[in-house]
Amino acid sequence: MSNKEHLISQVPFPWQNAHWRRLDRLRLNNQLAHAYLIAGSAGLGLQLFAVKLAHLLLCVHPEAGRTCNECRQCRLIAKNQHPDLHRVRPEGTSRAVKVNQIREASEFLSMTSHAGGPKIVIIEQSHQMNPSAANALLKTLEEPNPDSYLLLVTESASAVMATIKSRCQRLQFETPRFEDSLEWLRKQLLDNEDEVKLLVAADNQPLTALELASSDAFEVRQSFIADLCGVLTGHCSIRQCATKAAKLGEHVSIGYLLNLSTLLVKSAITGASANNLEDSPVSRLIQALDQAGQNRKIQTEGLLSFYQSALAGRQQLAGSTNPNPQLIMESLLRQWARLPLGLRTRLGGGFGPDNKGESAQ
Repeated sequence: MSNKEHLISQVPFPWQNAHWRRLDRLRLNNQLAHAYLIAGSAGLGLQLFAVKLAHLLLCVHPEAGRTCNECRQCRLIAKNQHPDLHRVRPEGTSRAVKVNQIREASEFLSMTSHAGGPKIVIIEQSHQMNPSAANALLKTLEEPNPDSYLLLVTESASAVMATIKSRCQRLQFETPRFEDSLEWLRKQLLDNEDEVKLLVAADNQPLTALELASSDAFEVRQSFIADLCGVLTGHCSIRQCATKAAKLGEHVSIGYLLNLSTLLVKSAITGASANNLEDSPVSRLIQALDQAGQNRKIQTEGLLSFYQSALAGRQQLAGSTNPNPQLIMESLLRQWARLPLGLRTRLGGGFGPDNKGESAQ
């Protein structure tokens, strides 16, 4: 069994159970909506949930909210060959869902079911629909075909056209409690892996933490955070940080900027230390921020202004206007380097590898 198959077999995950039980009750009573917007953070398994829900709807003999995994429909789904399930995802380097894809999906829903059951379309990254695609989808939402379902998956619900959101039932997935995430993650990892550090690094997104454990992404992420700290103190260049951001992905990197700026805001306001960070670049930076001579109000206002800029940058990336991720990231890093925190003349090095002798540019 592949890792993806293993994860799908676990759906619904503990943090998805409430939505799953409600949908199953609606299914049994023939009260499911025609369209659902499945929204939440990237590391919560939204796409896996959508795929498993489609599987449940197509299974011939589901029982107690579970697929039988034995009927012909289940076997076809396991092979990604079910003729009544159509998946739409961003195509090409533009990362956009295009109008021809939506038209094809609408035509698919209008056709007769091969198996005599429902027709289902899953639209991944639905916030990436360009305006023409979104308008084409509206026609399908306004005039739904009988026994058909649209499952729109998004990590940025705010970027989805308002008229589309108003025609979908929203399933908003919230991040679980840290302790609950930790309990689930422990069951997935080997004994020699530090699940607490992984979960902190993943901002309490369980599937992101699992991904970090199975790749070098954790080390890259830690190095990137160290470089962000180094940019603030003039010990790391913007160019070096931007290079690592490209490797991580600019959308993910902006998430780390948002998390780090949130921690610094909390420190500037309350003087609180960062939990679970031990002797890390972030904890040392927070300690230095507390000791800096800069006015706390100036620090806080600068960080809050940057946070809004980072949010806007992430929304640009999630939009459908084909933005340049590198330019957005470099612009944010320049603003980050100019934050009025009073740190540059007070701090030495020690923020991580590869930072020696470089100044922010």
